[in-house]
Amino acid sequence: MDSANPLIGQLIANREKILRYAFIFQFIAAVPLLWFGYHTGKTDTMLLLNGKPTTGTVVAVVPVQFSSRSSSSSSGSHTAYEAVVSFAVADRQFRFQEWKATSVAPSIGTRVPVIYNPAHPGAAMVDRGYLNYVPWAPCAVIGLFLFIVATKGFLTLLLRG
Repeated sequence: MDSANPLIGQLIANREKILRYAFIFQFIAAVPLLWFGYHTGKTDTMLLLNGKPTTGTVVAVVPVQFSSRSSSSSSGSHTAYEAVVSFAVADRQFRFQEWKATSVAPSIGTRVPVIYNPAHPGAAMVDRGYLNYVPWAPCAVIGLFLFIVATKGFLTLLLRG
């Protein structure tokens, strides 16, 4: 414990200098969060902003195996289920496989709300309410916040000279 006291004292004495360059770490943290939010949410965002609602039907269920290092399962793998949904637009049938898997297999024939792109009806997703924004929106918001704060810190450093 005594060896940490000089280090803590040095950090406190240099607090202003350390915080002056904190924007670098904020940029480093913001970039992967913004990248993840963009790549996982770009299709969902376009559908939420420009999509049209309709109703689809679950026509198939695809089991997906996930391996786990958790000791809670003896086999080390878990099965999740992705629904294949069919919906009609202007007397044409479209199908898509929902990539947001669930732990319980949806029943075939279940009617589900769908959001689709009118220009390209093959681009669609099941409307899950607020879950439409998971996982990409929280990452994008946190990344944007860190980016703004880091930009402010960088501009402050530049303007103080």
